[in-house]
Amino acid sequence: MIKSPLNYTGNKSRLLDQLLPHFPQKINKFVDMCCGGASVGLNTNAKYVMCFDNNKNVIDLLQTLRFFTEKTIVDRVEEFINTFKLSDTFNKGYDIYRKYIQGNNGLKQYNTEGYMKLRTFYNGKSLNTKRDTAVCLFTLLVFCFNNDLRFNSSGKFNMPVGKTDFNESMRKKLKSFKYGITNKDIDFFQNDFNVLKDLDLHRDDFVYIDPPYLITNAVYNESGSKWNEIKETELLSVLSYLDDRGIRFALSNVLKKGDKENTILSSWIRKNKFNIHYINYHYRSSSYNKKDRVTPEEEVLITNYNV
Repeated sequence: MIKSPLNYTGNKSRLLDQLLPHFPQKINKFVDMCCGGASVGLNTNAKYVMCFDNNKNVIDLLQTLRFFTEKTIVDRVEEFINTFKLSDTFNKGYDIYRKYIQGNNGLKQYNTEGYMKLRTFYNGKSLNTKRDTAVCLFTLLVFCFNNDLRFNSSGKFNMPVGKTDFNESMRKKLKSFKYGITNKDIDFFQNDFNVLKDLDLHRDDFVYIDPPYLITNAVYNESGSKWNEIKETELLSVLSYLDDRGIRFALSNVLKKGDKENTILSSWIRKNKFNIHYINYHYRSSSYNKKDRVTPEEEVLITNYNV
């Protein structure tokens, strides 16, 4: 499995071993809708992969990671590191930073000032090219808490500083990701789920969609318009349209969370007699930054076909 360097909210990299066995064995065109870090699309066996997300910053970053060489990206990240006086344990070692380490905070104290300046610089839209803007965001991603990619309601990157830097582990993850997208026929597009009606899809194609979950309180709902019952209903209508055309799809979602139930979703499943596959996973130990990690969730994969 190739891990994405984008630890995007709801990243499915930890669930791939449960998701992929439910996917069709032969796929011509694979559509990864609400792709986030593209972990699913990158690891799915298909002739051609289309990754969609409605967040322009995410798509610009994925396109930049694909089209520019690893050396170009690394060199530009190191320029940002030097300009904003961030730690560089890969090139300088760890010992010179030890006096700044307190408790379990790692490099947080050393990097706080430079990181905040870099974040302000990025949010100020001070860069002239799409490449530099994307690599600046990637640098923030490397140095932020849990390497999470998150934006507030105003579209500003708002993650606090983390404990690590552009170390060997992160560089290996970037290298692996670059290898994966270079050796796969894959493209990245900015759009929402409504584009599914306009795509040229056939019976040997397959759509996977991982939308925001209606009854959870995840931080991705801070960015832009919150996911609501109207959007949930619109999405399910689009999936019904695909089903009527004989297009296979799989939908990740949550049916229950504590005493809450997604009645819109459960009614739709019963009406159409779709298949429910229960996912054995709890997000409490993950780094997805959910506001409520304790309440148990009933996460499912819904399919309109039998494997």
